Amino acid sequence: MLELPEFSWMPPFSCPSCSSCLNLIFVLKQIGIIIVTYQSERHIGPLLGSLAATVDPGRCAIWILDNASPDATVAVIEREEKALNLSLHLVRSPVNLGFARANNEAYAALRAETPCETIVLLNPDTVVHAGWWEPLLAELENPAVGTAAPLLLLPDGTVNSRGNALHFLGLGFVQGYGEAASNLPGNPALFSASGAALAFRAATLEAMNARLGLSGIFWEELFLYAEDTDLGWRMRLAGLENRLAPAGRVTHDHRFWLQPLDAPGDRLFWIERNRCLLLLANFKWATLALLLPWIVASEAALGLGLWRLYPHRLRLWRAVWSEARSSGFRERRRRLQAGRSVPDRDILRAMTGSIRHGALPFRPVDRWLDAGLRWSHRFLCFVVRW
Repeated sequence: MLELPEFSWMPPFSCPSCSSCLNLIFVLKQIGIIIVTYQSERHIGPLLGSLAATVDPGRCAIWILDNASPDATVAVIEREEKALNLSLHLVRSPVNLGFARANNEAYAALRAETPCETIVLLNPDTVVHAGWWEPLLAELENPAVGTAAPLLLLPDGTVNSRGNALHFLGLGFVQGYGEAASNLPGNPALFSASGAALAFRAATLEAMNARLGLSGIFWEELFLYAEDTDLGWRMRLAGLENRLAPAGRVTHDHRFWLQPLDAPGDRLFWIERNRCLLLLANFKWATLALLLPWIVASEAALGLGLWRLYPHRLRLWRAVWSEARSSGFRERRRRLQAGRSVPDRDILRAMTGSIRHGALPFRPVDRWLDAGLRWSHRFLCFVVRW
């Protein structure tokens, strides 16, 4: 098990010989909430209103980093801060840093100015319910837990996600989409928490990063998408679990598959690029060699239109090849493989072979593909001993 250091920090200034200076020392808060916004003027107001109604400002620090939104997001934040009497730390980036780097920047600023025991990441399109954060902290009291996820609900009250699953080919998807929130399975398993809402202890993250030779919350080169899957994978490589806290409820206005795939056709590009990079960085070479026939077959399925993901495969593979050849990627992979304590055998068993996703139609051909992939997953779990 990963050994966690005691959470400690040095205040920016203090006078050891003068007790009257104690009021100058920052107080360690229990929860630090990080929100990254981009064109979020429609959503950020309801989120801030729900936070004002559910958190104690004396125990919580709220940091918002805006990724150069061209709309009125910042104006809405400033208006709601005054109207709700919230104490916010707003960072305005002059450029769009991407979701991964923006969270890392906000985390570094929070750690420097308002150190917190527990960090919670929230998407701006979420709304928290009463009692949402206590179950997360309860899960994180277990030193074996890396991240804790609340139950994510859709605006109609059905399930958006009870944690993310990860296919052995790197396809990540939410679990439980569209299910009744009152009919959850007992002890639901998840590969990783959703980046829309997750929590971790700062000491746990720092200990994991020290073991793996990394820093920050997310892998910045991913820019957006799959960064939450990578965080969950790294937690597992360090011997930690990712848990669902179903009593904690957060509504997520999730519209990914409802939006037209225009420039976010680039969204699918980032999803597919990052899926490939996660496999290349986190699996051992022997596992990747064993997976090669399935990777080739999946590319053929995509080329024939049996799977509908990002269609421009040549552009995709050029981008993957370019990043995989970089010195930064090679060093990251070397550190991950040197510092890991969990074998690929255990990682594969935490994955799934199914491609069934409640948000997407499941055609007859998908049923055949799904059956074959589930059998393949069982075979791989049996063969891989490293």
